[in-house]
Amino acid sequence: MEQENDVVSIDVEDHAKLQIIKIKGEFFLGYVRQVEETWNKTVALNPEVMAIDCSEMTFVDSSAIGTFVKFLHYSMAHNIKLVFFDLNESISRIFNKAKLNKIFVIMTREEFEKMYLQ
Repeated sequence: MEQENDVVSIDVEDHAKLQIIKIKGEFFLGYVRQVEETWNKTVALNPEVMAIDCSEMTFVDSSAIGTFVKFLHYSMAHNIKLVFFDLNESISRIFNKAKLNKIFVIMTREEFEKMYLQ
């Protein structure tokens, strides 16, 4: 499943109890609804783990961060493990500055694949 436009595209990889949402490009206020719709369709599959692949995400603003915090609250309320992985340097800096590294599970791609895809 892929949704695409000029600035952001969203892919979903279905691994049964593991769902991976890959956000490519700039994730800001104008794309919150699109990302939330993808999230809602994906969590409807009752995964045990929801992963956000950040490898091709180039920018996030405060509304995108708020969306991620909302996903975390939903995950905690529904006993779903939320994992962010493969953050590039600029996204990692933003997450660290906002102290998101203290509340989100953040992994390298290698750690994620070893733990969830083997």
